[in-house]
Amino acid sequence: MVNIRYTPRHSTAAAKAASRSGRTAEPVPAENVFAERGQRPGASRAQIAIISGTALALLAIITVFAVRATPTDVNTCTQGTAASGCASTSADSGSGALTSVLSVRVLRGARYSFDGPSAVTAVGALWVTNVLGDSVTRIAEAGSGRAEALTAGYDFDGPNALTVGNGNVWIANVPANSITEVSESTGRLIRTLSHGYGFSSPYALLVDGTRLWVADAASDSVTEINATNGHLLRVLGGGKYRFDNPYALAVADGRLWVANSGGDSVTELNAVTGAWVATLAVGYRFNDPTALAVQGDQLWVANEAGDTLTVLSARTGAVIRVLPSRRYGLDNPAALAVAGGVIWVANSLGNSVTEIEADSATLVRVLSGTTYRFHDPTGIAGSGHTVWVTNMSGDSVTRLVIGRRGAAGNSAHPSRPAPAGRTSAAGRG
Repeated sequence: MVNIRYTPRHSTAAAKAASRSGRTAEPVPAENVFAERGQRPGASRAQIAIISGTALALLAIITVFAVRATPTDVNTCTQGTAASGCASTSADSGSGALTSVLSVRVLRGARYSFDGPSAVTAVGALWVTNVLGDSVTRIAEAGSGRAEALTAGYDFDGPNALTVGNGNVWIANVPANSITEVSESTGRLIRTLSHGYGFSSPYALLVDGTRLWVADAASDSVTEINATNGHLLRVLGGGKYRFDNPYALAVADGRLWVANSGGDSVTELNAVTGAWVATLAVGYRFNDPTALAVQGDQLWVANEAGDTLTVLSARTGAVIRVLPSRRYGLDNPAALAVAGGVIWVANSLGNSVTEIEADSATLVRVLSGTTYRFHDPTGIAGSGHTVWVTNMSGDSVTRLVIGRRGAAGNSAHPSRPAPAGRTSAAGRG
């Protein structure tokens, strides 16, 4: 996994945390990320406590100023605030989006076997990759049924991304440069794709019809695989493609987008032929783009290092708007999800989730505090009236039930809109 050109995830977060505490950031070796959750080797407990305390104090000061800068018509959920008490009346009354958080539940404990939960998806069952435990947790009935840990016999190695399609689940093993395919309905192992595929830090997966797309961060390439039989179709890279540490994928209406976190760009491909269409870079204000989401005719891009979101036209590629960090509470936006007409943003450094009404880009609220127990949220997924958030450092998953709250306090659930596109479910290892 360690190579000259590839920087493992969380290095951005480490650099930003170091900047806040007045320290100079140092590269984090990949093996330390998986073994010690990003702690520097050789540091004593006292040193870690002092550094952590300083960083937390500075973060608290920054948070105070951020909250003061929040517009008065936006409610921010903070320490000890109940989820039902921080709904934005203006957002709920004028929009059909599911902007109210009706209930919160935190899944944790031995029952779930979470160990560094990273990526998450909810299609039928709830699937969570455990990047530190070399396992995958499968919870039946969309997270409300029996939980089982898939471990022995699956050859998982730092599983950090997954995707669901055609009745199967594909899990990317970044250190092993392999992909494990299992049955969505039973969890049974189908096959492991490894030798001969040329995977190199496969950090994003996406199923589109009969195609499985894989973003190989270390080799600056995208691999196309037959999702039915596992056969290699082609490897795209070089020339016009200009991939540079490709880290996220999204598809809609025959277009495939690739976020290049190293090149601060987004590449658009023809999802049928694989042909290069365009590379979006200059003027887009991308800064370490590491997550993508499609909502309607908009493509949302999370800029992890820049603490911003870029919104593009999915048809023309033109910039619609750039959402700044202070107003939207963005702090290392690591993952995006779409649910109920809302964009949900996992802020891994801020231990929070930002909720944005998709059509208008109106901030609804920033969720944080003891109610939600977000702790390094690195993965997020939406399914119907539910949003799931993985807390890598908390070994837990937070479930948010969403809806619309009427004047009498009753929830109203509109019919679930058809998904406009598909995006990769990747966590941060």
